[in-house]
Amino acid sequence: MNNRFNQILLTLLFIWVPLAFFVRAVDGFTLAKELVGLLVVLYFALLTLMKGMTVYRQPLVVATLLFAFWMLGDSYGISLVKAEVGPGSFHLWLILGTLVAVVFACSKSVSYERLLRWTLVTAAFMSLYGFFQVLGMDKYDWNTRFDARAFATLGNPDYLGGYLVALLPLAFVLTLRTYGQLPFATKKLVPANPNQRAWFWLRAMTLLIFVGLLLSKVKGSFIALAVSAVFMGVAFLFPVGRELFNKNKRYVLICLAVLVVGAGAYVYRHGGIAALSSKQISVEQRIANYQVAWAIIQDHLWTGVGLGQIGVQYPKYQALPYTPAQYVEHPFTYSEHVHNDFLQFWVEGGLVGLVLFLVVLGIYSLNVIQFFKNPGIPKENKELLFAVLASMVALLAQSLSNFPLQVAPTAILFGLFLAAPLALRTPSSTSSAFKLSMVQQTVLALAILVFLVFGARAIATSIATRDTRGETNAGKADIAVHYGNRLTVLSPQDPKAWNAQGAALALAGKLDDAYAAYQKSLDLNPNYVEDLAIMANLRVSQGRPADGLDLCDKALAITPNYAGPYWTRGVCLFQLKRYEESAKAFENFLVYMPNDPQTYLNLGVCYIQLHRKVDAIAAWKKSYELDPNNAQALVYLKSQGIEAKQKP
Repeated sequence: MNNRFNQILLTLLFIWVPLAFFVRAVDGFTLAKELVGLLVVLYFALLTLMKGMTVYRQPLVVATLLFAFWMLGDSYGISLVKAEVGPGSFHLWLILGTLVAVVFACSKSVSYERLLRWTLVTAAFMSLYGFFQVLGMDKYDWNTRFDARAFATLGNPDYLGGYLVALLPLAFVLTLRTYGQLPFATKKLVPANPNQRAWFWLRAMTLLIFVGLLLSKVKGSFIALAVSAVFMGVAFLFPVGRELFNKNKRYVLICLAVLVVGAGAYVYRHGGIAALSSKQISVEQRIANYQVAWAIIQDHLWTGVGLGQIGVQYPKYQALPYTPAQYVEHPFTYSEHVHNDFLQFWVEGGLVGLVLFLVVLGIYSLNVIQFFKNPGIPKENKELLFAVLASMVALLAQSLSNFPLQVAPTAILFGLFLAAPLALRTPSSTSSAFKLSMVQQTVLALAILVFLVFGARAIATSIATRDTRGETNAGKADIAVHYGNRLTVLSPQDPKAWNAQGAALALAGKLDDAYAAYQKSLDLNPNYVEDLAIMANLRVSQGRPADGLDLCDKALAITPNYAGPYWTRGVCLFQLKRYEESAKAFENFLVYMPNDPQTYLNLGVCYIQLHRKVDAIAAWKKSYELDPNNAQALVYLKSQGIEAKQKP
């Protein structure tokens, strides 16, 4: 019974959690995947405390525990918005919990190789579903943000690419390993031979995952695959790898030829080496993120800013790497990820956090070396570890240009791969049966009950967020306010909750209440510049331009390359009859938005007040040129004796 229950929970962890990323679930429901994953790892953590304490004596587990507890303790000590620490720590608990769960389960007769094959089946399903999306058989409009690319159930090509590239080397080496187990005389496919059937299905899954990876079009994943291929090439020079290579030489060379030809075709199609140039948009975005991360690190070298705080601190730091003259090329952007996991650990946990993570990888490497040097470990287990190492290399290479360790399915994969040298070294018991005392069962049940209550509240909060914003966007003010009230009761310390409630109240015409909600959001997160910009607009609509101007100045003091406040600032200054400053504010806005007809219209009015008739006429002509249906521009031009016909 214990074994059956354990396998069900592990199935949820390795199969259900990745599949729960289905994009249509949107923000309100995708939280369930993390919560299910956390429930599984909580259950196994308690079991190991009761029946498998030796798991926690392993240096690798101890190091991972220290890393996770430092990140969490440090975050609660120094974070600006404490409410973000919990959600920001999910991935760490999934990594640590998966490591502990797998080592414990494999010591109780669960096959580590079977867990790996479960993940391959999941990846194959994702790739297959990705085909339907690319071929247009999924009716969801994927072209709103991207070209035709495979998203599969992860809802983002970067997430999918990181997941698939972390499993493709594993599928490939398992194929070699299974084919290498066949007797030479039976290499011809015979359905009755289980190894041949396994080889056939593994080869099919390898091809399916490879094609799915190609359809995701994630450049960082392609580079990670190349790094893993180089690693496998070097590993083929050593005993375990050399034996696999010799038994599968033709298959390996064919696969290598496919990779080389494919890489050559990709580079040629995308302009040669320029495909990896720093001028590429994706590369520029990564470099910009790294510069912002470094700016944060310089202020928080040792302790970082805390888990989940990058999005909180980003508005304050994202303009620092640039001079005012460069702001137009680097306008205000928002990000919750650095797109480099090593750098993100440094930003969130400081240099101490980064060093502890590197210690985890260092101990893992020592365990791997000891594993291969141990003559008592079966060759089959060493081949399996080789397969895992190839995937671990791909996952870590992907983490240099993206954030797979922050995403639930790939965080779980990382924990699974970390467990490999421990799970494969520890001999499984012949029986998985173990009894829990009544006290232990009660503790386990209470812990699960408390977690379920917490999970239900977290999901209710997430759904309330989705409903509040959804009804606001749909223009249903009363319903939006109703859900917003529920949201702020469920999550009173979350600045995003108060922001959502503020938008709902503003839609309902309750401007003072809306302002108060935005102020509460701003009190919780002083760097929430979007709140300041919206509050300034509210004050303008209430006829309080002086207050609006003050709010705009506060927003620009935090984020000087934020275009929005410049426009509102221009309106406030105009209402205060400070026309020259108003014109300058509108001119600053046009640097960011050079084709906005309304701004040219307003600018022309400022020029008229400054007796700059020629400039005013030029501004109104530009407004009319950008928007031929702009009747107000025609009126202004006519007032200055300029005749212009409204275009049909």
